[in-house]
Amino acid sequence: MNTSTRHASARWAAALGAAALGAGLLAGCSAGGGGTGGGGGTTKDELYIAVQDDPVCLDPQQVTLTTALNIGRQLVDSLVDQNPDTGEIVPWLAKSFEANDNLTEFTFTLRDDVTFSDGSKLTPETVKANFDALAALGSTAALASQYLAGYQGTTVVDGSTVKVAFAEPNAQFLQGASTITLGLLSDKSAAMTADERCQHPVGSGAFVLDSYTSNDSVVVTARKGYEWGSQLRTRKGDAAVKKITFAVTPEPGVRTGGLQTGEFDMILDLPAADEKRFGTDQYEIYARANPGVPHSLVPNTDRPIVSDPAVREAMILATDRAEIKDLTGSSKVPAATGVLSSATPSFLAQKDALAHDLKGAEKLLDDAGWKAGAGGIREKNGTKLSVSVTAFYGQDVLEATQAQLAKAGIDLKINMVTAGDFFGAVASKDFDFLGAGLTRTDPDVLRVMFSSASKARWAVVADPELDEQLAAQAETADPKARTAILEDVQKRIVEKAYLVPLLEVAQVHASQKGVSGVEFDSSSRIILHDVTVKG
Repeated sequence: MNTSTRHASARWAAALGAAALGAGLLAGCSAGGGGTGGGGGTTKDELYIAVQDDPVCLDPQQVTLTTALNIGRQLVDSLVDQNPDTGEIVPWLAKSFEANDNLTEFTFTLRDDVTFSDGSKLTPETVKANFDALAALGSTAALASQYLAGYQGTTVVDGSTVKVAFAEPNAQFLQGASTITLGLLSDKSAAMTADERCQHPVGSGAFVLDSYTSNDSVVVTARKGYEWGSQLRTRKGDAAVKKITFAVTPEPGVRTGGLQTGEFDMILDLPAADEKRFGTDQYEIYARANPGVPHSLVPNTDRPIVSDPAVREAMILATDRAEIKDLTGSSKVPAATGVLSSATPSFLAQKDALAHDLKGAEKLLDDAGWKAGAGGIREKNGTKLSVSVTAFYGQDVLEATQAQLAKAGIDLKINMVTAGDFFGAVASKDFDFLGAGLTRTDPDVLRVMFSSASKARWAVVADPELDEQLAAQAETADPKARTAILEDVQKRIVEKAYLVPLLEVAQVHASQKGVSGVEFDSSSRIILHDVTVKG
């Protein structure tokens, strides 16, 4: 069966499965689970994965869409890798690396056996071409531009060594160098325009882009002679599966139906409501929280009402994060208990400080002069306690929060906009609160979000002491010393109510039992090099 036929068949079969679901036929056993389960013992060369979104652009250095990042991770390698469990940075395309004492210069010594899928070799000049091109792209490469903040340039030291320099300490860069966003492309790809790079990026990864049909599928094939995988991979050499088809399947019911009928070996973005149904011995569920700042209300304290610390603190107390998780989140990850996700290095749990306390919230507002008014909305000096949140996703999370805050007399108006308008509001500071999370593996994400020196910051707060703490952690190389500073940062953000955490966002996927070897990188993107599929 060819790719297009199988894809069409999946939609048809899953539609039948969705109808059967209404009759209760999919609650237990399924053809999909039994057909490709642990029996049989044969290994398949192909892997079929249903994905939620059309990737639009396949250049890993430019994209921010999760589907595109998951696909792109298979195509490109990075200078270093990061252990998702320990946070340790280990060699990958660079066989060794070091940073100077103030974290403004990073030196990498490259492997000499790496080639890209167009046959060209990895050289120090390749690294320079990639980073120079990314710096020139600027905000077009939104994530990369933040990792490269203060980039001064890359110097070729010798035939195997390259040095990357920054104007200011950049503690996040080494971790950034492990991500797909700073994954390396061939010299020819790096020289292309932004649009050209989207169509056919050439990396050194374990898979090569074979075809991309917009709103239908992406097909990648295993790279022959792949010998430079990260030391974190179990398998050495070529990938186990020879071909992977990512079928664009926006409808959740079609993805889950296709998994149950056996049309798909794996699906990405398993809906939270379906976790229990697939939590049987016929399937595998893979889940990991996104590192960085959880989905939160991010304040603009230049706004009159938001400037009142009592209001912000009351919003923290009136928010029931456990209920929000139960209503909108995954059962596989915990409720938010800090200003960082629990998957982020140096995470500090502040469960007590963020505990739900409606009576405490009401007392805070009473003491601050916000009294009960018409329709249950509090008022002060004729002003209603009404604020808005601007967001481009997560409406269900915000609606749950809205209902909780209303119990305390706080009126939260939800302003859903496009992604472009959201980032326009970030730039213009035209918002009361932003509703979103910021995914980064390094805790320096707090500097990006909160520091007044950060050009990309979201939160609008004026706190010189916080700025000093954020700057200090960014130039501290010793992990223990840096963690100590970051713990103080996290405590201060909660004490000053500079953030209202809502939900730890998770990546949750599911597969047939016969699929094994799926891993997450430290950014919670899937890695398929080690995957095998029993038929």
